[in-house]
Amino acid sequence: MIIALLPIFINLEHIESRIKTIIIREMESEFFPNDNDQTNYFQLILIEQSFDNNHNNNIPEEIRGILLDERNEKFDSIKQKVKNILIANFINDYLVMSDPQLPTELIVLERSKAESLGEVHCRHCGMEFEDQIQLGNHLRIHYLI
Repeated sequence: MIIALLPIFINLEHIESRIKTIIIREMESEFFPNDNDQTNYFQLILIEQSFDNNHNNNIPEEIRGILLDERNEKFDSIKQKVKNILIANFINDYLVMSDPQLPTELIVLERSKAESLGEVHCRHCGMEFEDQIQLGNHLRIHYLI
């Protein structure tokens, strides 16, 4: 299958610079292998479509996203790791969703914009739901615990 050969892209275009900086810093510590300069596992994609392995000299406004050279069976675990980064840093106004048109792309969006697209996520744990009713039932569990 061709999709299995494509890298996973995490789109950060739709978020503010401060949040982008936090996500990139946390992802570097989570995903950055010691030999990245030889493997190009973790690459920042700049808005002008260039690749950059020198992660320290980038201005957040210039960064479009992160490209991970990872197999697609890791897609869900990477998505959960990005959600965990948002939760751990108390970034409640953004959420992570799969791009419905590109099967190897994750998008970090403002919660209000994502909800207008039909995405419903728990602010506490990042779990996804089909509608507000399911989310409401789930939130009761958080309050009971």
